[in-house]
Amino acid sequence: MISSDINYFASKLARDLNGIQKLKEMHIGKLTTGKKVRKPADDAGALATSMKFGSELKRIRGVGQSLQNALSYTQMQESALTSVNRLYQRMAQLATMALDSTKNDLDRENYDKEFQELRSQTLQIDLSKFNDQDLFRNTKYSVTLTGRISWLDARQHAAAASASDSEYEHYMATITSQDEQDEIQRQLDGDANGLALWLGGADGDGAEEGKWRWVEGPEGKEEGGLGRQFWDIATDSRGEVGESGVNNSYLNWNGGEPNNSGGNEDALQILQTNGLWNDLPDTNTGPRGYLRESDPINLKVMDDAHGGHFELNKISFKRFLESTTIDLTNLANAKDALDRVLVAQEDVVDKIALAGSNASRLASEIVALEENFAGKERSLGRIDDLDIARSASSLAKVEIKMQAATSILAQANSLFAQRNYVQDLL
Repeated sequence: MISSDINYFASKLARDLNGIQKLKEMHIGKLTTGKKVRKPADDAGALATSMKFGSELKRIRGVGQSLQNALSYTQMQESALTSVNRLYQRMAQLATMALDSTKNDLDRENYDKEFQELRSQTLQIDLSKFNDQDLFRNTKYSVTLTGRISWLDARQHAAAASASDSEYEHYMATITSQDEQDEIQRQLDGDANGLALWLGGADGDGAEEGKWRWVEGPEGKEEGGLGRQFWDIATDSRGEVGESGVNNSYLNWNGGEPNNSGGNEDALQILQTNGLWNDLPDTNTGPRGYLRESDPINLKVMDDAHGGHFELNKISFKRFLESTTIDLTNLANAKDALDRVLVAQEDVVDKIALAGSNASRLASEIVALEENFAGKERSLGRIDDLDIARSASSLAKVEIKMQAATSILAQANSLFAQRNYVQDLL
């Protein structure tokens, strides 16, 4: 009976010592890592929450980096626009000097040399990039060759390209000014030479017959969705037919066009012979493609860890292309140049304000994100961070228990040895 009790006691004491040893290892592990929860057995719910918070904090860091990059991009825009403003200030000053009636044309030619150099510098700034991203997001033009295609199919082709592009809105080109025509020639650099291409203009049906409108792009949304009218064939009070541009619209018709030959030429195209406009039936027997205009969409910047974003307004500034006629070679030209440079300078000042507004928005988003990050870190700390003092106290208690259990086990072993010795004597 005594032997059985001693064996049970020794077995129980050994199990207790094993449990105490595991507790000691657990507390030592927590103190070593500084984490309250290290594995599911510690607290499955707390560990899952900790892992979710940890993952979100990493995403927030990524969002913060994205916002910082966008802020740097905007600051570069602001700096470049400030440089352009200084260039336009000097160009305006040169134009004013050229207006001095005491100066002769030779003086004005000298002023014009610096004027043209400054204009070239603004065009170089316009092409600046930040991390391979255009600093100033201007409208782009390109030739899209599809094989013979109808005007309506070309329109749908452009719409499909737009739907699949997150950076640009694509549509058949609408050419509304000489400056735009010059920009198209600059960008295409001869790529459209000898090509017949559809444009985003059309002649209306019924009561709208003879009224040519731009029906694509931003212009296509004007006048209640009918599109901006640029040409009209009207009958006056005497019954005579007349043709005219509407509201001083830019026109580039070929001689004798539009002639509506056959009564169904309702689609606008560029002639392959001279690049001028012509009306044509909407069939797939004409042009092999279209002139595409691509407007940049506002830049999307992430502002939270769950995919939320806001938009930065796109920025471009008024500039004078190489094909644009602007100079200081005589009094009349100098007066015209001064008026145009002052308009361009006002545009640049407005864009500097826009860049500043974008930068302010980004700085505000960064501050809000940092506050959110700090709050998440505090929440994670309450779940994750170990109370060092409490854990050290618990470890001390466990060590005291272990010492006591070890002492008792030693005494039990001693008693067991003495019992065996007495039995051996008997």
